[in-house]
Amino acid sequence: MRQAFKQKLIDIIPALQGRVYDVQPPSQTAEEPYAVMALGEEIWKSSWAGYRQVVRIKLYAGQAGLAQADVWANALIAGLHRTPVTGKGEDTSAFTAHYLGVRDAEKLDTVTGKAYRTLRFGVYVPETEGGSAIPAPGAAQPEEWLAALVHWTQKQLGESWSVYADAWPAQPGSHAVLWRLSGCETRMAGASMYELRKRFIGHIIAPDTTEENHAASALVEGFAAQIQLPLEQEKGRYMSMAEASADLQADGILDGQLRLMLVQRRMRPAEEAALIRRVEIHPILK
Repeated sequence: MRQAFKQKLIDIIPALQGRVYDVQPPSQTAEEPYAVMALGEEIWKSSWAGYRQVVRIKLYAGQAGLAQADVWANALIAGLHRTPVTGKGEDTSAFTAHYLGVRDAEKLDTVTGKAYRTLRFGVYVPETEGGSAIPAPGAAQPEEWLAALVHWTQKQLGESWSVYADAWPAQPGSHAVLWRLSGCETRMAGASMYELRKRFIGHIIAPDTTEENHAASALVEGFAAQIQLPLEQEKGRYMSMAEASADLQADGILDGQLRLMLVQRRMRPAEEAALIRRVEIHPILK
């Protein structure tokens, strides 16, 4: 990941060619401009997002001044935020960087007396890759309802979107949806029937929030129009949509914008009882 990230910095800012250093420059008199890259905290976030590796970038603009550093910083944010990065040659790393912001954007290096501009990016590193609508051979299959939901979502949004189950992959793509099961419960629906209810959370990521909001709205409207989602259409097995909502302010990677409740009615199994061997009828005594 380190080399791929460095190369991406140079692609965006050619002036940094050969001047991107690890942790600190080789000497206090290193020729400016240059950048210093350091891997920061690695924090466990969730079972579906995995770890978040923080990457810190310090931009030293030298005589060009901090105004030039601001220009470079804006170029890096535009070029890296939500952008897939892939290594070249022997570097097979693939990841997507997310701009995290920083408390103190400008600081003074007390050792060298040079001012620099700081940026922070986050790279999510999942432990296991999620399943797509077509799981790889030998991979664990998603839960039955979840697999049907993934398939339905793929049909709704089209081939330009990637749809996953359970966990994010290392590089989900520019347009992606993740569905995960968050809970389940049962309710009695009569003496011979009961309801099985399952709650799902949907995560949507796209190059900008406008596309995310459009996809979230389209899916919520689609659930309202569909009412029933097929599990096994040829056998007449369906699940019904009980409620669907979208929080457009939620974090697409960590929290998910969509909340969905699906319901299926099932017959209660007949209770086993001892067979009656004999019946005797006694007259009523007056």
